[in-house]
Amino acid sequence: MKKRTFASLIFAVLLWVPVAGQSRVEQLVFDKANQLYLNSDYSAAREEYQKVINSGFESAELYYNLGNTFYKLGQIPSAILYFERALILNPKDVDIQFNLDLVNKLVIDKINPVNEFFIKKWIKAVSGIMPAGSWGLISIVSFAILLLMAVIFYAARDFTFRRLIVPGGAVAGFILFFALILGGIQNKLSAHPDSAIVFTSSLTAKSSPDASGTDLLLIHEGLKVIITDKVGSWIRIRLADGNEAWIPESSVERI
Repeated sequence: MKKRTFASLIFAVLLWVPVAGQSRVEQLVFDKANQLYLNSDYSAAREEYQKVINSGFESAELYYNLGNTFYKLGQIPSAILYFERALILNPKDVDIQFNLDLVNKLVIDKINPVNEFFIKKWIKAVSGIMPAGSWGLISIVSFAILLLMAVIFYAARDFTFRRLIVPGGAVAGFILFFALILGGIQNKLSAHPDSAIVFTSSLTAKSSPDASGTDLLLIHEGLKVIITDKVGSWIRIRLADGNEAWIPESSVERI
């Protein structure tokens, strides 16, 4: 009972956080949706949040609140979808991750992920320290410093002074190199162009992109998959355990 109460509190924690970048009209609609949520009118709240999204605005807070709303409505695949979208925009938010983990426990399919090589996991963890944009800024700054040191090096006539410049240039080059690599990795991880959530209550994944293919897997709504190929109206998906199969594209919603 205590866990359920705690979960309910978590599901409302960001409702009154102002969303930066919204227009006055969008903020008013957002506030109205928040009030409807607090009044337990979840269907109406969902409609208002959707209006803000349809206006072209997006934010982690908006997606988080909409995920909460879908959870309250019992629409688990949609809740997972919007928590995933919120996490892309704010990957370090513990409340978003908590709620995502919570709703994922309601998914029927329990897939054990393939164990990653520890170096790969470490690189992902390091790249996730900051968003790709921050790594890009570090790359620009370190490149500018490296360029400045190169100019000073070639302009300086004192050999001793030149020797002092070299270590600083090496450090700047080292930072530039790793910032470019880690920024590229983080950009790829945060984009998730091929991730999707299954929205069909249950379906049989096939060995080929047609209904006559051999039945391989039985999967259910809410499962997160990676899209690896597309043929006509069919997509090939990969599960966290490495298994691959074909399903109709209409059965998923891309994150």
